Amino acid sequence: MSKKIIFVTILIVLVLFTNIAITLAATKTELQNQQSDLNSKIENTKNEISEVEEQMSTTMKQIQSLTAQISEYEIQIDDLDKQLQELESSIAETQVKLEEAEKKYNEQESNLQARIVAQYEAGETTYLDVLLGGGSLWDMISNWQVASDIAEMDNRLLEQIEANKIEIEEAKKTLETNRQQVETIKNNKQSTAQTLKSSQETKEQYVSQLSQDEKSLQEELDQFEADKQAIQSELAELARKEAASGKSGTIITGNPSASGYIFPVAGLSKNNINNRNYPSYPGHTGVDVNINVVGKSVVAVKSGTVEISTALTNSNGTYRSYGEYVVINHHDGTMTLYAHMIAGSRTVSKGQSVSQGQVLGIVGSTGRSTGTHLHFEVRINGSAVNPLPYLP
Repeated sequence: MSKKIIFVTILIVLVLFTNIAITLAATKTELQNQQSDLNSKIENTKNEISEVEEQMSTTMKQIQSLTAQISEYEIQIDDLDKQLQELESSIAETQVKLEEAEKKYNEQESNLQARIVAQYEAGETTYLDVLLGGGSLWDMISNWQVASDIAEMDNRLLEQIEANKIEIEEAKKTLETNRQQVETIKNNKQSTAQTLKSSQETKEQYVSQLSQDEKSLQEELDQFEADKQAIQSELAELARKEAASGKSGTIITGNPSASGYIFPVAGLSKNNINNRNYPSYPGHTGVDVNINVVGKSVVAVKSGTVEISTALTNSNGTYRSYGEYVVINHHDGTMTLYAHMIAGSRTVSKGQSVSQGQVLGIVGSTGRSTGTHLHFEVRINGSAVNPLPYLP
């Protein structure tokens, strides 16, 4: 082999090794940069957690616990009020039916008394007298038909009287049962209202101990709680109307995992939920998907209809509570809520039909949020339930 060929070969090998070294160096640098970014994100998250913990003094944590209790008592009272309305409506309907049945009964009883009086005034006349009262065979047949019709009418009248009597008795029993239930519910409501009042007074005592900055933060949290209550009432009313109209479709029963949901953030799973306890803190009504979520799409976990697609803002235009959020009715007894999406990223509107996996927006941090994440909820009859069993 000539020296020239050997030289060229060595040169080629050197070039190849140089390229590989450069590539490895670039890859190493890239990995180091990624590691640095990851460490930075971890540090930022720790700082956010520390910031929240610093904001939440012991007194504020006690207030938060009381706020969660108060919210629960208010929900109970709201439910009791609805039960009372339904019972009072049922009592009014039953009362009308009772009055109608008693009116019919009195009319039928008067008719029967009139028949008895008429028979008495006719003396000893019998059906045989009526039959033989005619002069010919055709008269006798005609008289027999009349007597038969009268007897049939008498029997029907007696049957109607008996049926109305039973209806009256059943209506009275229903009224008595409903009235007893009303009294029980009123007593429960009074007891719950007293407990609520006590919790509110205790909360006010704690609030008076807060600093001005803490009071401002507490006002934000109270506004968030008020927004949640308003949303719950709205969704509960929607669920009630849907159930009354028979449009609920197949209702999920038994194991929630049979709901057929997909994960609410495209390409992610439960592994991207940092805290999988429910609730992760008092008053938290959902789960937060918060690992590797930047730039990810929020998707519908199941097909349905958009009930809410809006942004909660203060009078000065700043975001509050859920920020940019969407609620989907899946017409199976459940609704799902997706909150804190990036401003302007919502892609759906109220009343729109959506398919499973359809993009609703982008994961963000609008509203009452300390970092980029998706706040996800499952609601039944307006009330939040643990969403984790519904997710794959």
